[in-house]
Amino acid sequence: MKLIITRPVVIAGDGGARAFAPGLTVEVDAATAETILAQRAGIAAEPAQAQPIQTKPVSPAQANAAASHPRRRKPADAEA
Repeated sequence: MKLIITRPVVIAGDGGARAFAPGLTVEVDAATAETILAQRAGIAAEPAQAQPIQTKPVSPAQANAAASHPRRRKPADAEA
């Protein structure tokens, strides 16, 4: 998993300690990524493979109805 390091972090493991500085983009295994993310020391550089959002198609009649009815003004929107 690719992460962008946002805070200094040191990860200790079987292979010794690894230190990451802010601004680095690193490719790490899932366990190391979970540790870094849990410490809030990094963010995912690549978004997770998400399923596409299923949307209902909008008919031309629905689009015209929305365009012909402007948004109602709220009292807070009134000009003084």
